[in-house]
Amino acid sequence: MSCVAAAAGAALAVLVWPPPGPRGRPQVPRGGPTEHVGAATVEEAAAALGLVAAVLRGGAGSLEALESVARVDAGPAGRELAVVAAAHRWGEPPERAWGRVGPGWRAAAVGWHAAHGAGAAPAGLLTAAAVRMREEESRRVEAAVQRAGVLLVLPLGTCFLPGFVATTVAPVVLHLLGGLSR
Repeated sequence: MSCVAAAAGAALAVLVWPPPGPRGRPQVPRGGPTEHVGAATVEEAAAALGLVAAVLRGGAGSLEALESVARVDAGPAGRELAVVAAAHRWGEPPERAWGRVGPGWRAAAVGWHAAHGAGAAPAGLLTAAAVRMREEESRRVEAAVQRAGVLLVLPLGTCFLPGFVATTVAPVVLHLLGGLSR
């Protein structure tokens, strides 16, 4: 029986294992096994905004700051910042450029648009946007945890309430009814 399980596991490993590369080694996807797929998380976006603000404070221009952070950050936040920078380079207004990335960047888009509309440096507003993004995510997670606690009460109640009634309430009621019939 164990030989069959071992053979099945080996066959599955052969099917799932990546094909060999140029030197006979398995091909590992670019970015390693921890590469993120899809949109940046709130923490990744907030960290990237903090880096953009730091680069801006270092004296770089707005587009240069976006592009330099996009080059350094190989994750989803860097890719999304590269999209925003490219849209700016092609002459799109800030609201359209930031609209090309996910809704998680809304606070950054508002700060960027306000800074450029007022002709001010966006570093302070981007730092504030990163803080606001983290606070909103923290509140969202806290609400989800509280909701999960409430949702757990129903299954626990349906599991323990019948047992409580059967072991505690029913014997007392039966005892009282037996005492009344005498």
